[in-house]
Amino acid sequence: MTTTGMEGSCLPSYRTLSTLALSEPEDHVRELTDWVEHASAVSGVPGAQNSWDTAYKWLRLAQGLRTVAFDMSYDDGGMCSAGLDFDAVWTEMMEEWQQHQVRLGYLRAALEGFVRLLYPDTGAPGLAVDAAEEKLHRLVGALPVHAHAVADHLRTHAPDGVSGAGTSVAAAVTQAVALHEMAVRGCASVPEPGSDADGKVFPTGHAEVCAVKEASTVLLLGIQLLMAAAVQEDRVAVFDDKYLLDGMWIPDASGGSRWVDEEMPYGEYLAVLHLQPGEPPEL
Repeated sequence: MTTTGMEGSCLPSYRTLSTLALSEPEDHVRELTDWVEHASAVSGVPGAQNSWDTAYKWLRLAQGLRTVAFDMSYDDGGMCSAGLDFDAVWTEMMEEWQQHQVRLGYLRAALEGFVRLLYPDTGAPGLAVDAAEEKLHRLVGALPVHAHAVADHLRTHAPDGVSGAGTSVAAAVTQAVALHEMAVRGCASVPEPGSDADGKVFPTGHAEVCAVKEASTVLLLGIQLLMAAAVQEDRVAVFDDKYLLDGMWIPDASGGSRWVDEEMPYGEYLAVLHLQPGEPPEL
């Protein structure tokens, strides 16, 4: 018999806010892909546009991912009901976990493509994002809201389990890439369902799912930082305005939020595209 009993879901507070909540990765990547589609690299380097287009297409793959199908059933000719329950729960677990794993791989490919184009001398995504972080702190004074909170949360999923504030986005990007590399090399453990004293099967692996999900968000934020710094240096040009037809809440100068339901330059939208729109204010 299956049960909905959970070992404790991992839900960071920045995803549950009433305003300025962080979007789910599938929504975040959709908005970032839309932004990249309205921008291009400003470079005289031969093949620059082709490199931009290739990285963009990897981002499009991440944006287009909807489901990953699994069937973990195993018929040994004498499967009992408990075994069937185990396989059914395991199938659901793997579909969720692997959807985030596949998206993480696509996002890593996109990030590394943009790094090769925009920061060819750094050699690694973490170093490129570190350079972008430093530049934005110097020129803008702040990173996109929740960027450090996501980095801090991903740090809690590191093998040493150390938590604490102050993790840089660059360090989190390096951790996210390492997390994906573990899966690529077959070093990541594969979670299995658990069972209680009554033989009821329940899903586990919530920490593993959260780690890969937040790693995807870290890579998305890393791409945002690369683009924001490149825009400041006039190495990426953006076109048109973003039409916020349904409106959204964005941070204001006082540390609160304000409702915007008009056109916004894509250059400005880059700093808020990772946020959930939220509900419009009551009139």
